[in-house]
Amino acid sequence: MKNAAVICEFNPFHNGHAHLLSRIKSQGGRHVVCVMSGNVTQRGRLACADKYTRAEHAVKGGADMVVELPAEYACAPAEIFALGGVKLARLCGCDELWFGSECGDISLLREAARLTSPANVPYQKRVKEFLDEGLSYPVAMQKAAREFADEKVSSVLSSPNNMLGVEYVRAAERLGCKMQLLTIPRLNSSHQSEDLEGAISSSKAIRRAVAEGDAQRAALAVPDFVCPVLSLKSPDAGFAAILKKTIMTADLKGICDMGEGLDNKIRKLALSCSTQEELALAVKSKRYTYARINRLLMNIVLDNRQTAAQLKECAVSHINVLAVKRDCRHLLRAPARPVVTRPRDRAKLEIPPCLTDRADLLFKCVSYDYDDKMRLI
Repeated sequence: MKNAAVICEFNPFHNGHAHLLSRIKSQGGRHVVCVMSGNVTQRGRLACADKYTRAEHAVKGGADMVVELPAEYACAPAEIFALGGVKLARLCGCDELWFGSECGDISLLREAARLTSPANVPYQKRVKEFLDEGLSYPVAMQKAAREFADEKVSSVLSSPNNMLGVEYVRAAERLGCKMQLLTIPRLNSSHQSEDLEGAISSSKAIRRAVAEGDAQRAALAVPDFVCPVLSLKSPDAGFAAILKKTIMTADLKGICDMGEGLDNKIRKLALSCSTQEELALAVKSKRYTYARINRLLMNIVLDNRQTAAQLKECAVSHINVLAVKRDCRHLLRAPARPVVTRPRDRAKLEIPPCLTDRADLLFKCVSYDYDDKMRLI
């Protein structure tokens, strides 16, 4: 039987995610292993619910096992996020990697990956020229692509899930993975859409509706078992207080992905901003996107000082399993690294404190406590 991987956040788990897992299972003879972000997410914010609860939702929604993507990969640019996710999937013995994309065409994503490869010197030179003009990296990539490829390929780079798919292709090649990559078209809701669109809506739209007090409509877009998390208090206010204090007292130089001069700009603007969102909007520029600044702010609080080179090494010492289906416990024997399912496993393996521990402590400080124990569903 094949093991199919899905790299995800489930923030929160919604009907579109359930559709993807259902499509994978409909192919027959497949266990689904989800590699899921923990308590911090790729957009640089704390998750809407703790990692064990979201992992439980995934199993109830069709997954067989959920393992954690460590914080340094979860709260990172798409390239690092993809590298960490693909590495974990491979270590868990997965034969396939499934993901949703706007184009739904793996051959098109492979073409885009070849175009944007670091080995494509003329293309990379043009991207750098656009960056020197002050454009953000995503915009520079798209503009350069229009000069080197047809509209079909260049348009791939304008959509977030397509771009993530391109990074999965590149990550698999970089790591020498022989997993088969399979993509299906996203349903009618865009990943970036902030408006609810009925039963199939993006996580972003669901979170926004909840924040605006419209949890009843948001509930239509998630399975019934997810509804309780929609009433949880947002951790944003508590995080903002810790963020401001850290900015004022910590050494910001050397923080992961800290651009030149950004430390001074962040410190200067922090006192006049009351929320993470407000500060990120004040700091962002043509060169530094809103998402990048949010990740940077999270890295400041987590004191993440790892370099891009260190992250690209993808050193994984153990696999933290968040949830597993009761009749699929044999999957716990599949990973090529020691498996951790409870705190005493870590003590036994003498695993030192890490960035994920800081992310968990942060979540518990500003949101709520939970048991650090794998869920058996």
